[in-house]
Amino acid sequence: MNARDNPFATDRVERLLAFRPEWSGTDWNTIDGRWKNNNHRGTLTGRHGSGKTTFIDAWKKRLTGQGDHVICFFLNRDQRDLSPGHWQQLENCADSTVILDGEEQLSWLARRRFYQLTSRTSGLLVSRHEGGKLPELLHFDPDLRILRLCIEHLAADHYQQLSPHLVDWWEQTHGNIREVLLRCYDAVGNL
Repeated sequence: MNARDNPFATDRVERLLAFRPEWSGTDWNTIDGRWKNNNHRGTLTGRHGSGKTTFIDAWKKRLTGQGDHVICFFLNRDQRDLSPGHWQQLENCADSTVILDGEEQLSWLARRRFYQLTSRTSGLLVSRHEGGKLPELLHFDPDLRILRLCIEHLAADHYQQLSPHLVDWWEQTHGNIREVLLRCYDAVGNL
C-alpha cells in the first residue's frame, strides 16, 4: 500500500479526526459555559496522546469562527521555550486569546513571565499533563472505547484486522492514542 493511500496517514488523521465532545462525554455548550464561567481562562489536562492538541485545533477554529483573534504556540520535549519572536508577540496580545499547548515545558521563570504577559489577554488556554495555575476546562482520559471509535471512523474496512492488537498496543503505549494510530499505520501498510 502506498503511504498516501494509508487510512492512518498523518494528514488524513488530522483532517478526519477532529475533536468530538460526545466521545468525551460532554458537548460544546457545556465547554462554552465553563469557558465563560472561568472568565475565558482554562487548562486542558491529560497524558501524552490523549486528545489535548486535537481539542486545541477544534477550539481555535471555533474561537476564530466567532471573530476572536487567536495566537497559538506549541511546545514539546524538543522545543521547551518560546522563541524571541513569540515572546515579542505576547507583549502585544491584550486583545487576543492565547493558547499554549505544552505549558509544562516552560521553565519556572519562563512560566512566570508567560503568565505576567498574558494576564490581560481576552482569553488564555494552556495544556499540560496535570493541573496547574488555571482552572481545568477539560480533562482528557481516553480509554479503549475512544481508540476503537477513532479506528472505526478512520478505517472501518481495517478494523477487524487491527482489533486483535489494540489492547496490547494500548498497554504498550500507556494509553497514547496518537502512538497506537501510528502502529495502525505501520500494520495497515504491511497488509
